[in-house]
Amino acid sequence: MNHEADAWVGQARRRSRPATREPEPDSRIIDIQYPILSEATLLHRWNLSPKALQRWSAEGIGPPAWRIGKHPRYLVCEVERFERHAQIRRRSDGTSDLSVSHPKAREEAIEQAATSWARPREKLLLTEHEIRQVTDLPSYWFTHRSEREALGVPHYTLGGGKVIRFDVEEIFRWEIARLVPRRHLTSRA
Repeated sequence: MNHEADAWVGQARRRSRPATREPEPDSRIIDIQYPILSEATLLHRWNLSPKALQRWSAEGIGPPAWRIGKHPRYLVCEVERFERHAQIRRRSDGTSDLSVSHPKAREEAIEQAATSWARPREKLLLTEHEIRQVTDLPSYWFTHRSEREALGVPHYTLGGGKVIRFDVEEIFRWEIARLVPRRHLTSRA
């Protein structure tokens, strides 16, 4: 037998096989419906410009805006309520919809999240990048230790402090507890 020929055939077989690679751990797709929208997500959902949304907010049109820090946020339950109400209004009298938060909006958002996450599951611990994708909150809140500590961001420290992970339900409850109504600056005459 010719060992060189056998070695060459073995190499050719290895090269001709499709490469089967395990997906990179950071490339997993996280399909979680987060019940709070960023301003950019709402703009994309409605195909609006930032100026149009700002104008609507100043006029009291649209769902009520909340904020965490400087970042405007919108509860999905209030966005959906506004969308349903706007469809009804458009068909009826055409008056503008005022941006008034429902008194139990936060509780409704928590309930909505709980029902969508109702199935018992193991804790899904997400990386900084993944939690940023799901929540659309500033990445430095998750990546910088001083920011995490200053804001009280709930997280898990694994591997002797070298690995930081986040649970989406805990982040949601943390965020909903810190949301405050967004005040719009009106032009002074």
